[in-house]
Amino acid sequence: MYEGWISIPYMTALGLCVGFKFRRLDDGKPKYGSPVGQKSHLFNVLATMSATKSIVICEGEFDAIVMEANCGVPAVGVPGVAAWKPYYTKLFSGFDIVYVVGDNDVKEDGSNPGMEFSRRVAGEVLNSQIVQLPPGMDITDFYLANGKDLTANLVGGVK
Repeated sequence: MYEGWISIPYMTALGLCVGFKFRRLDDGKPKYGSPVGQKSHLFNVLATMSATKSIVICEGEFDAIVMEANCGVPAVGVPGVAAWKPYYTKLFSGFDIVYVVGDNDVKEDGSNPGMEFSRRVAGEVLNSQIVQLPPGMDITDFYLANGKDLTANLVGGVK
């Protein structure tokens, strides 16, 4: 069913695979898929064990990959605006600052699910700071338009 899609593995901090999500590379719908009945997980939870003073919570797995792999900033990805779980907050208690970056995706009705996501997460995570991106952008878009240094500087660079 997901032949030709990118597979996104969800790993525990101990390296155990607890699930997969899949993303299309073309413009077809649906954009994402996962096995029926699979629970939602936080992507790249290993980043919460980094020895840095800060971490980034992104809306989406690819944004977390861009922050960590391309910019050298530890990041986790929440797989969608509705996927945040209150118990995730415990994972971020040891950081001096937790940057929360949702997509800046204003809809026709004036709503902005990415900003709503950022506010909800920042309201639950201690020492959090919302990073607002330019209209219509997510971290990946910002990185492609502005490069590594400016993207890392959105969240204070590598610390």
